[in-house]
Amino acid sequence: MSTIDISAPTGDQEIRLFGDILAESLCFPPPDEFDLAAVEGRENLLVARIDGCVVGGLIVRPMGQWFGGRCVPMGAVRGVATSPEYRGQGIGQAMMCHALNEMHDAGTAISVLYPATQPVYRRPGFEQAGVSLLYRIDPQAFGVHEQPLAIRKMTPDDYEAVHNVYTERARHESGQVDRDAWLWKRKIEPRIGKAFGYVVSRGDEMEGYVVFTKMHREAPFYDLYVNDMVALTVDAGRSLLSFLANHRSMSKRITWTGPPSDPLMLLTPEQNENKVERLAWMLRIVDVDRALEARGYAPHIDCQVHFEVRDDVLPHNNDRFVLEIADGQARVRRGGEGRLAIDVRGLASLYTGYLSPEQLKVSGYADGDAESMRVAASVFAGPAPWLADMF
Repeated sequence: MSTIDISAPTGDQEIRLFGDILAESLCFPPPDEFDLAAVEGRENLLVARIDGCVVGGLIVRPMGQWFGGRCVPMGAVRGVATSPEYRGQGIGQAMMCHALNEMHDAGTAISVLYPATQPVYRRPGFEQAGVSLLYRIDPQAFGVHEQPLAIRKMTPDDYEAVHNVYTERARHESGQVDRDAWLWKRKIEPRIGKAFGYVVSRGDEMEGYVVFTKMHREAPFYDLYVNDMVALTVDAGRSLLSFLANHRSMSKRITWTGPPSDPLMLLTPEQNENKVERLAWMLRIVDVDRALEARGYAPHIDCQVHFEVRDDVLPHNNDRFVLEIADGQARVRRGGEGRLAIDVRGLASLYTGYLSPEQLKVSGYADGDAESMRVAASVFAGPAPWLADMF
């Protein structure tokens, strides 16, 4: 097989060729309708070549992701595509390994993606680390009718406060991203349908918001799809659910993305929501030292965990590490006793709190003495990791 050459695009023609591959492989808009460099950022593109011909590419968007109350530098991988006639030749894995090394050199701690197929991403070290859940409910079933807070239409003047409300919720969750302008635009101005935004406030203080689109199913009725919804207080939650329920005369179905255990559903009288779609996202520990030090931990924990990490793709991670935690902060040093042996894929699932050490032992990703397993379980315990955003 010919050598695979991977680097940033050398010019507009290579970006266009990559755009053609994305349009054919992943249903991106064609290059005539979609300025790939402008939308995704020229600096975020990688292309693969064989004998000088562009045969694939991917996109890595720098973001942040919240764990333990701190935002961890993360590379969001999307648009991984290979031209159909070149598939099955290892191009995808070569691109991923190249991208991971570039992320490491740039100081990125972790990387996240949504897999079209898992084996392609497990080989370079990604593993399931959280979920994106889609819920559906008949608005008549909300059973919430009071609106304790004033509700009004969202305006551009509200955007800064909306961002702050989202961030306040995100810092207390596990896995939410620190949204950039591109992600916010997808929420407020979706490619399909018109978005309607509303905010709920107590005086001048915003306590929640909702953004939704209406998808016509059978005129005059429509499905209501919630692009984004956050409630910081019980009054905000009740007001938003009541507001959505008031669409019941014309909408028979409301769909939204939420956590595995959605606190808003505790405000409804019955268990009427249905989980209609579950998609696991995958995380990769790009740099063990940076990743462990960047996230937050419970302030009452004061301990050490001695890891021995196995990583066949990124040699700088294939080592022993001592994680020392005090006052919610972590320090990592090389060496130690390696009492908890863990594959880098298992470390991804542990890092987010998706699986415990004992659960990872069952899958063959981790093993260690009982005390080390117990301590590690408490260190990484927290809210179930989930994502409200697709990328």
